[in-house]
Amino acid sequence: MTKESGVRIVPGGSSIRDGSYVARGVVCMPPMFINVGAHVDEGTMVDSHALIGSCAQVGKNCHISAAAQIGGVIEPVGAMPVIVEDEVMVGGNSGVYEGTIVKRRAVLGTGTVLNRSTPVYDLVKEAIYSAKDDEPLVIPEAAIVVPGSRAVTHPAGKKWGLSLYAAVIVKYRDGKTDARVQLEDLLR
Repeated sequence: MTKESGVRIVPGGSSIRDGSYVARGVVCMPPMFINVGAHVDEGTMVDSHALIGSCAQVGKNCHISAAAQIGGVIEPVGAMPVIVEDEVMVGGNSGVYEGTIVKRRAVLGTGTVLNRSTPVYDLVKEAIYSAKDDEPLVIPEAAIVVPGSRAVTHPAGKKWGLSLYAAVIVKYRDGKTDARVQLEDLLR
């Protein structure tokens, strides 16, 4: 990256691999990493210790928070990349993997993990989302997803009081959410 590219890289151990696309106005906080084939669009912030994997696609005006990982894919050929659409907020220590699609304006709370085997429980619409065969896991537009758990129904799991990780949609974006996300933008 050069000054003419219009990308702001704060010194301190960040790497952007050749063969990736980073648009003008992207802010890269050290240390962060963007791998080969990744596409990061205008106005997005890739925060410290965040990783954008190979061939991952991140839209405009997103915030990939500290220590978040957007999974990549190089092989097998034809495998679906992770897609994070425009204006998405990915909270710190979150992970989005295995061809998951996060639709525009969604918010992933701190520590949310999404992959092909993660069911997502939508409390608002009373629906359960999951990946199917060749179809990705899709997080609906403007959904606010937080980490949660679900009880293990197997007798031993019940006996031991076990639960499994689950992602939970607790609401959809509203004015209060937009104000919090706007505050994030002011801090850039």
